[in-house]
Amino acid sequence: MASSQRSPKRVILRLRVSDFEGRRSSEYTDAIKAYLLFARRPTSEDEVKKHYPHIEPFQSPELQQTSFHIIIDVEKHMVNDGEFRDLPHEIYRIRRNEQGAL
Repeated sequence: MASSQRSPKRVILRLRVSDFEGRRSSEYTDAIKAYLLFARRPTSEDEVKKHYPHIEPFQSPELQQTSFHIIIDVEKHMVNDGEFRDLPHEIYRIRRNEQGAL
């Protein structure tokens, strides 16, 4: 279970390309909010830019990419530039259920 402790860390969300092909870009935000709910954090934290997400761009189709990542620097305001590489990391898989929700 994710820690609800309020300390800086880097969270890596691993997602399936097929879950996002042909969908709205706002669904990346839905994936971030799914993590925040899982971590027992308010989803409003994304709206107030408390964390900094990096979304990996899709590769060219001939590479047949099957997954991509969203990296979230949690509690970014608590970290000086250049210190992000020293943060603890957590990695989570995000999938859609049968109803299409993340």
